[in-house]
Order: sequence, then structure tokens, then C-alpha cells
Amino acid sequence: MTQSDLTLIREKHAQLDGLLPKLQADAWVVFCREGSDPSTLLFAGHAMVGLSAFVFTPSGRKIALVADYDRVGIEQPGVFGDVIAYGREGLDGHLRAVWAELKPGVVALNQHEDDYLVDGLTVGLLRKLEKTVGDDGLGARAVTSAPVLEPLRARKSPEELRRLRRAVELTEQLLDEAGQFMRVGLTERDVAEHIKRRQRELGVTHSFSDGAAVMTGTVGLGHRSAGDAPLLEGDTVVIDMGVFVEGYTSDVMRTYYLARRGESAPPPEVQRRFDAAMAAVHASVAAMRPGVAGHEVDAVARRVLEEHGAPVYTHALGHQIGRTVHDGGTTLAPLGDRYGSRGLGRLEVGEVYTVEPVVHGRTGVDGHPIGPEQDVVVTETGAEFISTPPTGLVLVR
Repeated sequence: MTQSDLTLIREKHAQLDGLLPKLQADAWVVFCREGSDPSTLLFAGHAMVGLSAFVFTPSGRKIALVADYDRVGIEQPGVFGDVIAYGREGLDGHLRAVWAELKPGVVALNQHEDDYLVDGLTVGLLRKLEKTVGDDGLGARAVTSAPVLEPLRARKSPEELRRLRRAVELTEQLLDEAGQFMRVGLTERDVAEHIKRRQRELGVTHSFSDGAAVMTGTVGLGHRSAGDAPLLEGDTVVIDMGVFVEGYTSDVMRTYYLARRGESAPPPEVQRRFDAAMAAVHASVAAMRPGVAGHEVDAVARRVLEEHGAPVYTHALGHQIGRTVHDGGTTLAPLGDRYGSRGLGRLEVGEVYTVEPVVHGRTGVDGHPIGPEQDVVVTETGAEFISTPPTGLVLVR
């Protein structure tokens, strides 16, 4: 474990110390095995291998029950008051002893209807937990751990922000290089393979889409891998990509215009769509500040696109990034069944969001697609770009 890893875990536990007194339960229990629950990355620094139980109380007590081969990594940061390591005898007896001491009535568990990163407790493990502590009704009475786990994940510490900024910096470097490599006659796959090669050379791994989502306007945008579609004159190409740096990811889009012979600028209609997208980016970021609801920010971007006569996206305006590319919690999303309660959350200092008012379409059908996605962090007075908003379309001659 590096010094920066130790710093990160200790920063997250300092945040946890401020959250636990607000826990509306007698204990928060994380019961997991073989990487089943992503929350352990936040407070332990890595996914667990053996069957494990972490118990946190409102008084600030932190108990880790782990396999003996997981012990050193849990003890090293010095953040757990009690570390109980089991051997051949297994976990069950140790957990029953802790349960008998604490006698928790209401327990918070990692379960949630809308936020998949809080929903880490599997059905099988819940049944095992109930059997181990002798309480068949535990799951029915339990409350969600979201009031603690969501802000712990969302509020980025200084070390987390350093890693996120570095991930964005390398992503923008790769996007610059892709624009220099790109030319008419290549395919989406050619550009994606170039990006993947450069990722390997830089020692980073990709966040999604097999390296990078390289999407020509003739095929259209979406969650897909690059294909064999050719890059054609007069088309736009959108690259949506992110890279992991020390466990934290970026997520940025850039749009390129493949100039026809003799063109020195994009056609007016393409430029109009780009201007609409960037106006929506800047307006929505200007609306972001602590206390504003996610759906309120989303509404700003939709209104700006409508005012510019551009088609309005049907998905959310943006999501949080961090340990994962869709980092749970509050989302810049409209109200309705698709996103459940995620748009009701209110922005908090330290949260990092994507802002992506994509102008969808297909070149030659209903208009060139434009991908304007940027990454921003919420500050005490508003929001600050982590990425660099483009001032114009990248012209590929």
C-alpha cells in the first residue's frame, strides 16, 4: 500500500467520523465476500477476498472482521479500532460475539432501490447474515445505509480530487492525439485501436467501451463499442472516453468535424448545433451550487437547448464520477420513473459530475450529433471545470 493510498483511506475515515453520529441506526453493517460490495474500496482501500463483516456505530466505533490473509491490509492504515481476524474456525462465531455485545436493534445495510452502489448486499449474504446472528427478521427491519454511504462516496477528498484531475488531464491528452491521428478513410475501430495503444503506453486503463467509444455521425451515438463504420467527409465524430488513474476515472466527450475539401470551418448548421450544446453546458454549470437539486440543473440545460432550437436529450444531463464512471448518488436527472429519486438529491461540496447535454442525431438523417461532455467539481460558491471546455469544433482536414 503506497503512502497516497494510506492518505486516501485516512481522508475517507475522517469524513466517516463526521457522518457516523448522524446514522439513524444502532449499527451500519457491511457483509461481503470476493469483491461483492464496492463500498469496501472507500473505507478499506480494496475489495475483500474472504467473507468479511465491517460494523460501524454512531459513537464512532469501527470493527473489522476479516480473514487472516486480509488482516494486514486492514490494519495498516490504523483506522479500525478493532480488527478481528479469523482462521479455520471461520467468521460466524466472531460475528455472533460482536452482535451479542452491541445488541443492535435497527441495522443499516447496503440496500437501495435506485442506487446500485449502495445495493451491495446480495440476497444470499443477507440470508447468511440473518442465520449467523439468529434473526430471521433482520432484513425486513433494516434501513438503508445510503445516508452515510452516499455522501462518503460522493464528497471527494483532496487525494481523490488529485487522482480525478490527473485522469482528466490524461484523457484530454489522448483526445488531442486522436484528433491528430484521425483522417477520412479510417474507421471507428482504427481510431479506437490507436487510443487503446496510447493508453497502454501511458500505463492507464480505460473506463468503458473497450478503450474509447468512437462514434461517427452516420451511425449515431449510444453506449456501444467502435465498429467498422468509415470516417467520411462532412461528418462529425464523437469520442466518449475515460481512463482510470489510481482507481479513479474521468469521463469526457469531444466532437470532431471531418472537413470537406476546401472547407475552412464547419457548415452553419453543424456550428449551430455545437453552439447550442456548449451554451447548455455553460448555463447548467453556472446553475450548479451546493443545495441545488439535480433535476433543477438538468432543467436548465433542457431549456437552453430548446431556446436554440436543438433537439433535447432523453437521458440525464450528468452523473457523478469517482471510483466508477457512474458513481451513484445524486444525478443531474429529470424527475420520473426512469431515474427514480436520483434527481431529487441536492448538490454538495466536493461532488464531481459530468455535464453532457448531448445533441443527438444522425448525419444525413436528422442532424449531426454533438458530444459536449465535461467534468466539474462542486465548490462552496458554485462549480468549477476539471476538464477544459472546447471553444470550437475540432476541425480534421
